[in-house]
Amino acid sequence: MLALLKLVPFKDWVYLSLILALLGGFAAYTIHERRIGAAHEATALKKSSDELQAKAAAHVAQVAKAYAESSTANEENLNAQLKAASDQHDSDAQRLREYDAYRRSHSAVASAQAGSGAGSQGGSGAGEDVDQLGSLEQVALGLATAGREVNAALTACMADRNSLTGKP
Repeated sequence: MLALLKLVPFKDWVYLSLILALLGGFAAYTIHERRIGAAHEATALKKSSDELQAKAAAHVAQVAKAYAESSTANEENLNAQLKAASDQHDSDAQRLREYDAYRRSHSAVASAQAGSGAGSQGGSGAGEDVDQLGSLEQVALGLATAGREVNAALTACMADRNSLTGKP
């Protein structure tokens, strides 16, 4: 094998080493340029990322501020609706007390409410009907109040959802 290598002229060895040196230099230059390009690209990506994060943070802050404002408005609206429901409850309760007092003071109204069988039951039967009617009135009053409060809570919940989702 060594004998075959001695047959190759010295000039070819010089050319071969020159070609290998040029190829090595080109490879080193290419690797160097790629590293510079990667560093430049990383710098540009970092700058772009910082800008996007700043924009996202500003947007989040803006959305949070808008939500806080709408949440405060929704809470004030809910409190106003609950106060109105409480006032309506008091008004309904007062009207029921006035109706009950009127019914008790006018026996004709009480006997008409008792129905046709109340006369045969005697005085104690009419008293029981008044107690039942009083409890039914309380249940009706409670249901009306609960309905108003649930309606106010539902309205506030939907307004809160709309402010979160951006619906009008």
